[in-house]
Amino acid sequence: MSFDSTTMRLMGGVPGQQHFLYRTAEAIGAVGASGYFNNAVEEYNLASGDIVLAVSGFGVLAVLDALVVTVSGGNATASPLA
Repeated sequence: MSFDSTTMRLMGGVPGQQHFLYRTAEAIGAVGASGYFNNAVEEYNLASGDIVLAVSGFGVLAVLDALVVTVSGGNATASPLA
């Protein structure tokens, strides 16, 4: 599977400080992979510093993770918020 824009919602903020909710049946390892959110860079103006609350694995064993986004050259990486 891959990024599905129909399950991503902007909760508020401005680029670099936006907050999103994203739901997927995929495991968090896939969601956090480099390039997973590349399409969201254009579709949602996803920028470095944005936060994605990812509900992953729903339907099986749902997990909520907070990810911080880094965008470089159009390539998005989402890493666990530490």
